[in-house]
Amino acid sequence: MTTNTAFDTLAGATEFAHMLLKVSDIKRSERFYVDLLGFKVRPAKPLADGRPFVPFTQGLALTSGGPSTSSQLDHMAFKAKDVRAVSARLKAAGVKFDRELHDGIYWLTFYVYLQDGNMIELYE
Repeated sequence: MTTNTAFDTLAGATEFAHMLLKVSDIKRSERFYVDLLGFKVRPAKPLADGRPFVPFTQGLALTSGGPSTSSQLDHMAFKAKDVRAVSARLKAAGVKFDRELHDGIYWLTFYVYLQDGNMIELYE
């Protein structure tokens, strides 16, 4: 594996944080992850758009619905270093934003679309 030393000290994603999975029955899915896999539910602020939300300490969270119900993956999230600089760099590159920099569930947050339509969240 190669290391990109040019970005070692610059603003950018530092680690995978979580995945928000869309499910048809949140309670049934929660019971599966808790009762059968031993996941632990953790406290969190509600989702900004009002959808139900069940986050686990293992990095997975469950929700239902959303703007596009065709896929089960809502978004992937990454912790980031200097999220303001990352946001500015992506804007300058013409990346499409879903939600601008804001005080989100996990502190300072923004959401962008990747070229294939998948969404990622970056926060610090």
